[in-house]
Amino acid sequence: MHKVERMAQTPTQCLYCGRGNTPDDPDTMDEFWAIDLERDVNWGDSTYICKYCCDVLAATAGFVTMDQLTEQMNINQSLQRKVHDLTAKLEQRNRRLDQIATGRRAVQRTRKEQAPPEIEPAPKKKKATTKQKAA
Repeated sequence: MHKVERMAQTPTQCLYCGRGNTPDDPDTMDEFWAIDLERDVNWGDSTYICKYCCDVLAATAGFVTMDQLTEQMNINQSLQRKVHDLTAKLEQRNRRLDQIATGRRAVQRTRKEQAPPEIEPAPKKKKATTKQKAA
């Protein structure tokens, strides 16, 4: 089984729909193809399946059509662009946060270096208990 540009052996007809080497509008002969099944039927007749019947077979088997594939590819590209943009924004935000954190640590270090020395508070006197007051 292989893909051919046109049906060359007789009969030059699709096995399923009977279409010959003529494409439907708006397709041209450059876009037309068929599958040669490489099987003989009716004592030497060749077997072909045209492009349009292959599309029907693929849809029946659960494959997507070219229109659906194109639509999904466009959606995929759009989502990839959104992911790229969001990733870039996230990286930019992380860089800014790193700069802010670095600046904050520098300010804290500078304040600590410039702060006057801490004075130790005077020790608190213990309160006299009632026994000490009576004596």
